[in-house]
Amino acid sequence: MFLLLAAEVGAEFWGVEKAKAAHYGKVWEAELPGFTRQAYRDAVARLFTAFEESTGKRLVPGAWGRAGIKIDTNSGAGLSTPPALTEAVVEALVARGFERGRLLILDARESALREGGYLPPLAARVEDPQFAGVPVGALDSGRFYSDRWFYDNPVPPEFTTAIGREMLRLDADISESEARRSLLPAVLLTDMDFWINLPMVTDHPALGLNGGMVNATLWNVGNRQRFFMSPANAPVAVAEIAGIPEFQDTWALTLMTLERYQFVGGPGFNSFYTVTEPLLWLSADPVMLDALILERVNKERGQRGFSSLGGWVPYLEFSAELGLGYGDPRRVRLQRVGREQEG
Repeated sequence: MFLLLAAEVGAEFWGVEKAKAAHYGKVWEAELPGFTRQAYRDAVARLFTAFEESTGKRLVPGAWGRAGIKIDTNSGAGLSTPPALTEAVVEALVARGFERGRLLILDARESALREGGYLPPLAARVEDPQFAGVPVGALDSGRFYSDRWFYDNPVPPEFTTAIGREMLRLDADISESEARRSLLPAVLLTDMDFWINLPMVTDHPALGLNGGMVNATLWNVGNRQRFFMSPANAPVAVAEIAGIPEFQDTWALTLMTLERYQFVGGPGFNSFYTVTEPLLWLSADPVMLDALILERVNKERGQRGFSSLGGWVPYLEFSAELGLGYGDPRRVRLQRVGREQEG
């Protein structure tokens, strides 16, 4: 693993090593009748309560009194984290004692945040933009990175695609060491009690699947394009970044909506290849969530005459090998919240 971290100490959510591992395989599922704001509020409230009761970890203010919400607007407006879901998470955290101004909604690119409805139009000239009363930040502004926190991994040109080799040519103003580094979102690692991941799902040419693990890692770091253009290195980077102890500690959980996911043509949104299911999943094991949604993506691909992505995409295999979760859907422990039935 190629990474260098600063000696700063952030908050602790999972704390003791291996504490999160006790909950691998657990997935809580709630129904979403109608995808309305109220449906999301009810589902998130039930899921948070079930998570807290099962894990003993409460989603309440700690030493920092701050929490982060990593959304996903990178596939375009048609496949962005639903605002109703983000609002529901905000309301659930406020109900647990957080102040809206002490929360942070974060994603990779300002332009995508605007397209997804999380930032106002440029013409509005809003100095401190908010969504649902919560500050919104774009990682490409540079304000949320620190040069003391970075992931260092070379991407050899021989392992990249043709377009990747072109994009990886060093700029005259960038040193070779800088080109090897991807800055980490220090704000989530050192300035928050915890953060929550709200991914969307598509297929991806370099990764196979673009889901919970990718949203939390490659869409959370700087200089990420070098990995998207390198099918050989991208899966390794996903697993290694996710395995950074500070990531594991403050990354509380992942909420994955099945309101819309895309099985072909990603990562850009294409409405012809999307599926809708009225379900919301929560887990501290994003490897399991991605394994479960991969089954659904492969099923849809098969029914429409497209080739399967396979039972394993490489980053899931690497993540499981690093002990970051369970990549085998057969190991799922499914709890259907609000119903008697348990799978």
